[in-house]
Amino acid sequence: MGNQEKFRDYIKNIFLKYSILTIVLIFLLYSFSLYFIFKVVVVKNNQEINHEISSLVQHEFAAYENGLETLAQNHAIEQVFTDHSFLWEVNEELYEFRNEREFKANFALIDDKGTIITTSLYKENADHLSANYLIKELIDYRYEEDMIQRTFNPNVFKKGQSSSYFFAKPILADEKIQGYLLLFLEDLEKSLTHTSDLMVITDRFNYVIYSSDQKLLTNLGKLNQEYFTGNTASIDGNSYYVTSTSVSSKEIQVVSMTSMDTFNHSAWMGFFTFLGIASVVIMLIYLALPKIMQQSLRSFDALIDFIHKHESNQPSDKQRFEEFQIIQNEFSEKLEEIQSLIKANEAIAETKRKMEIKQLETQFNPHFAFNVLEMLRYEILFDPENASEIVVSFANILRYNIHYGSTTIPLETDIKYVQDYLKIQKARFNERFDFTLDVDKDVLDIEVPKLIIQPIIENSIKHCMEHTKHLKIAIMIKKKNDHIFMSVEDNGQGIEKEKLLQIKQMLLSGNNESEHYGLFHSHRVIQLLYGKNYGLSIASTYGKGTTVQVKISLKGELMHV
Repeated sequence: MGNQEKFRDYIKNIFLKYSILTIVLIFLLYSFSLYFIFKVVVVKNNQEINHEISSLVQHEFAAYENGLETLAQNHAIEQVFTDHSFLWEVNEELYEFRNEREFKANFALIDDKGTIITTSLYKENADHLSANYLIKELIDYRYEEDMIQRTFNPNVFKKGQSSSYFFAKPILADEKIQGYLLLFLEDLEKSLTHTSDLMVITDRFNYVIYSSDQKLLTNLGKLNQEYFTGNTASIDGNSYYVTSTSVSSKEIQVVSMTSMDTFNHSAWMGFFTFLGIASVVIMLIYLALPKIMQQSLRSFDALIDFIHKHESNQPSDKQRFEEFQIIQNEFSEKLEEIQSLIKANEAIAETKRKMEIKQLETQFNPHFAFNVLEMLRYEILFDPENASEIVVSFANILRYNIHYGSTTIPLETDIKYVQDYLKIQKARFNERFDFTLDVDKDVLDIEVPKLIIQPIIENSIKHCMEHTKHLKIAIMIKKKNDHIFMSVEDNGQGIEKEKLLQIKQMLLSGNNESEHYGLFHSHRVIQLLYGKNYGLSIASTYGKGTTVQVKISLKGELMHV
């Protein structure tokens, strides 16, 4: 009972942990969605508005700068200071330039004494201009080349002609200043349309050229920098997102502000709502868990009861569910598979025993031993060194069969056995027999079935040597993808088509009544160890030779051991 309680607590903790984790993930997604909405609704919208106004300001200021340069070189404007007959033409040029602009401006043409030659200002505003310090500054300092751009006291002009920024350019004739052409931008509120909550345009000294709200200005007419912190501003308790862009060669700043109060309010309301719902959900889960655990463990107990009573086929008297019925069916199928696997393992053991007996019979029957000893008798007399090598190879074969009794061994070990076997055969048949051995070094440590390739080599020698003057056997072991491919190729007489079909049918059917005992059992052991997709394949052309290929798993993953 104690163990069951611990399991119950474990399931309860897991359920609570993943429930809370799910809520946290939902909260993170919610936070990400808020961030995305903020970026789109507030940041991107504000940046688009700022870009639109900045482009307009850039275009208009550049147009005034270029236009003033052109007007300053106009022949009529140069001559009007000495010949007032050009006055009509001058007014037409100036009014045409003014009307073409989206940002409207009033003009004033003054001579080098400060007298107004012509202007679009009302008489009262023209009088105020004549008395303004600006005229005195132009005359005293006599700017000859530079264009002047700066903010202007918006309270100088009345009756709707207020201006906070002007452009001025000296008019030269014979390299002498004749006067100045001044363009006073009208209040930009008449020309600017935007959806930003607040908009400010300043010069490089932070003096305000245009402001949608006068509360943003200091007493000196500058933008109040105390409101701003990075990309945000706090004004009268309201929060704004700020985008600032520099335009024009004179570093005009366009500052747009979008309120974040509505978004912040909605975000906090959503956060507290989510927090409340999450708390209620966790509480409900915690209260409902005991009932859920009771119902879940009842079904689990029913499954355990079935497992315990399966051997006696006693039906469970507890409630059944479709999912547990599936598990029950799978359990029964797995039991049958286990029984099949047990039989397969028994078959492997039996096949191993038969192969080892067959190998011993083939390798160490009196006839084979007589041949080896006969060779040694002559070799000791004529070539003692070669006789010594034959003895070593023969001893290795004996040791291999005595000490390696496992079903699988490293490929390197089996290759050494094959080399000793081939050396003895080479010594026996001398110039009538040659062989080559090509093995990938990186597969030498892979576990493979014992005597996997020797029976194939023996089969080639047995069936080909009698009909071949010079038998050549090429042995190749290569890695390809997740498999090892071993091939034994000989130049013997080959296999007739009908007999080749019989051998292939023998390998396919799993029943052997032919003389190819070694081939059959090599194929059978490989399939039992690795599965039906592995084994031997034979290709032969009568009169040319035969190739036997073995395919096994590179990873060495055995189905049964």
